[in-house]
Amino acid sequence: MTHNPSALAQDERAVVLYVDDDRANLLMFRAVAEPIFQVLLAQSGDEALFAIEQHTDIAVLLTDYRMAGMNGIDLCENVHASRPEIVRMLVTAYSDLQAAIAAINRGQVSRYLRKPWNPDELLATLAEGVEQHRLKKRMQQLQLRMAESERLSTLGILTASLGHELRTPLSVVSSNVQFAKSALHTALTKPGDSVAKADLTELIEALADASMGAQRLIEVTDSILLSARKDPGDQKPVDLAEVIQSVLRLLRHETMHNARLEVSLSAKPILLGSPARVGQVLLNLLLNAVQALPKRPGNVIRISLAQKDKLAVLEVADNGPGIEPDKLARIFDPFFSTKSQGTGLGLAITQQIVKDMGGRIEVESEPQKGALFRITWPVARV
Repeated sequence: MTHNPSALAQDERAVVLYVDDDRANLLMFRAVAEPIFQVLLAQSGDEALFAIEQHTDIAVLLTDYRMAGMNGIDLCENVHASRPEIVRMLVTAYSDLQAAIAAINRGQVSRYLRKPWNPDELLATLAEGVEQHRLKKRMQQLQLRMAESERLSTLGILTASLGHELRTPLSVVSSNVQFAKSALHTALTKPGDSVAKADLTELIEALADASMGAQRLIEVTDSILLSARKDPGDQKPVDLAEVIQSVLRLLRHETMHNARLEVSLSAKPILLGSPARVGQVLLNLLLNAVQALPKRPGNVIRISLAQKDKLAVLEVADNGPGIEPDKLARIFDPFFSTKSQGTGLGLAITQQIVKDMGGRIEVESEPQKGALFRITWPVARV
């Protein structure tokens, strides 16, 4: 099948970079190629590498073989290492079989052209390079999507198994807490020392908190087990401020020993979703902040809730060591963790819950300046 290189290139307006230390050749190339392609020119390998750093959309590199300083093969080898998606081609006026072999082996050059070129052949070759570049980019996108699908599939299998493993012991904890509460209530009704009764009352309050926490975790495991069967009818209004207060009560012992809490709830937005899953999000973020803080005075965790237009904005920030830039981009990847212990699933699950509810989660951090997680959710129409 024959292709019309002119039509193909005009549709895409692809960028091609031509490198030659002979200015006349550069001008000739521009005259031939520029009506069809976006043309960049360079007179040396160093100029070409600088142009490639500045332009992320270059599809084809065509370079002369014999140039002062860096030759064409060395240039192609450099580009193959740094920008392998760019299609590399070599052109020379010299018949040199060894140069052709080196160009293919070292620089992964796709074509080897001779000077003087035929304009029609040159345009056809460039159009083939543009199509090859498009296919490379498409393949990279598909590979990324496949890798993401595999990670999410693995995450789903693992979270389902965790749900099964957690639910039974949590049910045992919950039933025993209920039994202990009942026994303490019975003891309180009997005559006795008032100090002892006060102690029993405090124990009942602690057991009530433990019971609430166990029930919340049971709901979370149920939501994990049912996550594969999402039913919009199961969603209900969620008072975000109320969930925050509930989770803070659950974590009061963890936070009070390691950090000062600063809470600002300037709004009471209502979301549409599951209270248990919203609670799981906040629980994960707060535990993440607590675990990130070193043992020192002056630790602070800030929780703020506001409503902007039709969005609820929840922020959880700490003044800990922050996240290194090279790790920041991977912070939500399943099984990736900045801590020495843990599964690396907390933030991945958090992001998935937020997305399932139509929201978005972002993170801002600098080393030694703490971290801030921001969630925006659409407010429910009530």
